[in-house]
Amino acid sequence: MQSNFNKAQRRRTQAGSVPRVDEVYDLRGLNLITPDQVMPLGESPYNSNCRMYARQDGETRVAIRTRKGSTRLSTPVGETLNVQNVAASTGEATFTALTWLVEPFTPSSSGALTKLEYEIKTSVAGGGSVIVEIYADSAGVPGTLLAQGSISSGLISASFQYLPAYFIDAPTLTNGTQYWHRVRVETGGASTYALNRTAATGGQSTATPGGVYTALGYTWRYKSYLSTVGEILGFTRRYPSDLANRTLFAMGTNVYSVTDLGVPTSINADVGAVAKKVRFVQVDDKTMWVDGIKPARQWDGTTVSDIANVAGTPTHIIIFQNRAFFVPANDPTRINFSELYNFTSYRSVDFFYVPNPKSPDWIAGWRVFQDNLVIFTRETKHTLYGSDLSSFTRKEAIGTKGAVSDEAIAVDRNYIYFMADDKHIYRYNGIEDEILSEKVEPALQSIQDTSKVRLHLYRNQLRVYYPSGLDLQSENMLLLELSKKDSNKHLQWFQDSGRPVTGSLEWTQDNNQMIEFSSKCGALYLGENSESDLGKIISFRYWTAYKPYGSGSAKDRIKRFRPYVRPTDSAYVLMVGKDVDFADNPQLAQFPVNPGGATWGQFYWNDGTVWGDGDRLVDTKVPMSGRGKHTQFRFECDYLAAPVDLYGYMAQIKSGRVK
Repeated sequence: MQSNFNKAQRRRTQAGSVPRVDEVYDLRGLNLITPDQVMPLGESPYNSNCRMYARQDGETRVAIRTRKGSTRLSTPVGETLNVQNVAASTGEATFTALTWLVEPFTPSSSGALTKLEYEIKTSVAGGGSVIVEIYADSAGVPGTLLAQGSISSGLISASFQYLPAYFIDAPTLTNGTQYWHRVRVETGGASTYALNRTAATGGQSTATPGGVYTALGYTWRYKSYLSTVGEILGFTRRYPSDLANRTLFAMGTNVYSVTDLGVPTSINADVGAVAKKVRFVQVDDKTMWVDGIKPARQWDGTTVSDIANVAGTPTHIIIFQNRAFFVPANDPTRINFSELYNFTSYRSVDFFYVPNPKSPDWIAGWRVFQDNLVIFTRETKHTLYGSDLSSFTRKEAIGTKGAVSDEAIAVDRNYIYFMADDKHIYRYNGIEDEILSEKVEPALQSIQDTSKVRLHLYRNQLRVYYPSGLDLQSENMLLLELSKKDSNKHLQWFQDSGRPVTGSLEWTQDNNQMIEFSSKCGALYLGENSESDLGKIISFRYWTAYKPYGSGSAKDRIKRFRPYVRPTDSAYVLMVGKDVDFADNPQLAQFPVNPGGATWGQFYWNDGTVWGDGDRLVDTKVPMSGRGKHTQFRFECDYLAAPVDLYGYMAQIKSGRVK
């Protein structure tokens, strides 16, 4: 029987549609917990070494910018010349951006490598600084990268001279173990540089960078410098009445004084050998400190002495209501305090307990806040009111969270910020606790040793220094952009990596500069002061959330993609691309960013070129192939001293049909 159904050919459904435009300029901070599908607009599931908006004079007002780096402020403790190659010159050893040189070296003692000097000159000018890298040995060739520094092209002349490369990584080298130092011209640099060659064998080169190495039959001159390995246990800024301001820090068994010219000198060599923390205060023109092992001590700028009549070996010290308060190591819930303005007089009745004698909830730290003393235990906090024994009143605070240590507490006029035992960051306003760190919970939960966490407030930013996972020293930092206008939900977090810094302080009476302290050796850095970390490349990363542009079931195609980048003084290449459907297999393309404004020899009259000062945007189209249901855009840069100013991006999308 013949069917009555119409046999006409079915109309074919077209997949095409009018392309849509996604323009994003409100790029924001880190959010590690919210699913991509409901991520707040502009927030990122991953970023590293970047900041939101301008923070300093001269910075362009863009959405996301590479963070500022650090410069060397002090000579590291114990920095001494170690092995070197200063043999007779036999000519020149040249290298470029495509031909790299490596040389083995074996230190004659153990220590932190903080500096390497080369006798170097320019052979062919063309621009580009020298990248210096230190590697562990792997079967006779460079293996694991240990440190990176650089020598600025502006310092290298046409004549041989020794120039230093500094290492913020300060890797610990072992006596008698072979390592490698490698030199290359930074990517994109056109200069040819020459090292002063020597006859000794061992040098190698690679024209397939990091791949095959070829023996050269010669080496070149260098000098290596090792410093004392150690963890900085505490630090402070001293402001005496004679205006001889200086920075103090404790490392090993020493307390060091560092002048503003960067020269460290030991003022005391009797810190407890097993001390975990050294805590400082200043009062009566003296700097006082405690370590929990040795008696409380003080320095008047000339002489170090024990603070008379202080009982035991205190772990904590603070000045409140013109009295010195101490927590003895052998009784960690007891607080002893001095008489008024007399820091060497301690009556037998001048003490109290928090929360009570023999409590397992020991005192963790304290801060003066709103003219009261807020005392943190591990589990909670207490507020001390009054000015002497007759008027002191202690009450348990309504905010129920305690702190992990004194170092994990920071205070301003409005809040106390602290890390609690659940590894979250809170702020306390005198009445209640407010959690701040939900967006970055996975990063904080990875911390194994919370005693290494330090908090510091600087320029309306909260900095959280911490070691990730099983790391022994801090090499990471979380930064919270604080704003009184924003609610907790709108506070923005950023993450720094590859920064071996244990903490920082502000020179409040010296231009408000930020000073950082190495987590690898006894060195001070001037923070927020460079486009590199002592010459180490700042690795910029910013990834967007995955977006379903269509239904979430249809595959989308990015027809056009344009990043909006404001050029800086240096040319560099930004890697731009996408990842689809959570594959973590991104397609990245080069996006050249040249200095802004026109230059002589690169334009024609009346060709439309704008003669400017570098304020124009670079928005060249980036090719992107392939389709996906969820699309993530990635921006990455590993150029020396070339900060990324990412203003936003435009994507033109064409969605397929649902299958």
